[in-house]
Amino acid sequence: MSAALLFALATFLLWGTNNFIMGYAEKTYNLDPKYFTAIMWMTMGVLGIALFAYLHFSGVTYNFDKNLVYPIVCGVLLGVGILTFSFAMSSHDMATGATAAVATSNAVFTAALAFVILRENLTLQQWAGVGAVIIGIVLLRV
Repeated sequence: MSAALLFALATFLLWGTNNFIMGYAEKTYNLDPKYFTAIMWMTMGVLGIALFAYLHFSGVTYNFDKNLVYPIVCGVLLGVGILTFSFAMSSHDMATGATAAVATSNAVFTAALAFVILRENLTLQQWAGVGAVIIGIVLLRV
């Protein structure tokens, strides 16, 4: 089994468990999603600092130049995305399964951006995957 597949499976399990715990904690213990998300961010910040320290003390160096804007923008987008996901999961307008399916189907949006902006060609399998995700979301919402 490849390392990429193992990491993908780990991500699948970790994020799936995270989403389950978020829903469980909010429903069972009536936790405020704003505080829940703020505590998650603080925890992620500590993990980020620990990773940065590990890389620094391992001798990995990085030149901080204008390209630093990309990880900063990604961090902001990820943080705001987690916040909006937490608020979406705490809303009672839609079932949490359908909400999670819509929110986590970001690969479809990524593929669309790559297709439109980067002019990347999608294979038939990738188009089929996009279609399957969209059909799945529609079926969950019905």
